[in-house]
Amino acid sequence: MLVSVIVPIYGVEAYIARCARSLLSQTWQEAEFIFVNDGTRDRSMEVLAEVLAEYPQRRIEIIHQANAGLPQARRSGIARAQGEYILNVDSDDWLEPDALEQAMKTALATDADLVHFSFWKEYGHRRKLDRERPYTEADKPVWLPRLYRDRAYGYIWNKLARRSLYDGIFFPRYNMHEDIVFCTQVIWKARRIAALDKALLHYRRDNPQASSRDSNARRRLQSARNMLDLYEFYRDSLPGSPVEPVLNDIILRGAWAAYRYDKGLFEQRPYLREAAARLPLIPGHRVLLAQQILLKCWLHL
Repeated sequence: MLVSVIVPIYGVEAYIARCARSLLSQTWQEAEFIFVNDGTRDRSMEVLAEVLAEYPQRRIEIIHQANAGLPQARRSGIARAQGEYILNVDSDDWLEPDALEQAMKTALATDADLVHFSFWKEYGHRRKLDRERPYTEADKPVWLPRLYRDRAYGYIWNKLARRSLYDGIFFPRYNMHEDIVFCTQVIWKARRIAALDKALLHYRRDNPQASSRDSNARRRLQSARNMLDLYEFYRDSLPGSPVEPVLNDIILRGAWAAYRYDKGLFEQRPYLREAAARLPLIPGHRVLLAQQILLKCWLHL
């Protein structure tokens, strides 16, 4: 069965060769590889072309577009994907040689719509194994809020997803926490979910160009806007939507970012102030409780 691997490319001249080789040398043969040139300004595409020439037998497509950001680059790749399943891979990371084979065999054996797996965090001179908890479809009410509370991995690249899970979803505008926006929707839509307790991907943490190294204010505001946009996308169909189990978390993130970094966000999103004032306390998380108490005090001044 065909799997589509989507790789957005921007500013990864130093890393794309390792990423591409790890993909094109996969043991699973029924795969297509879609590389999306998101208007990169360095030599990433030249380096990629040199690597692709080493694998003439592989099914490869390259998309060129003006720089639109990581989420829209993923969207372009997903729109072209022909596979039954999709794996998104960041262009500075790399896979174990049999990653696709293990993930696809798990999907086929369990008829899963979504397979999530563990991964290595790579820090240059050291690495750390991050094990994914064995969440299944029954765990959605717990799993989804944990994504927003930094208690679960909200990465899209450690989740092999059936192509149909991306149909009709909201695609975020900003880079920060775009993964969580995607994960919220594909996890919610998945009918059957399988966990694979094997580290199949190497997540690079020593790339100085990564968006996670932006200023804290910029990151928090981008994250809040992505999540509030997600809420607004589903607002008219809220009961039974992906946003339903995480609505309070989205409102809290948005209101806290507005309070800390840009109070104009309250004027841009008129519902946000009232929703934050009415927000019930989120138990069991000291940081979130403190944020809510401070917000409620400020909102009632």
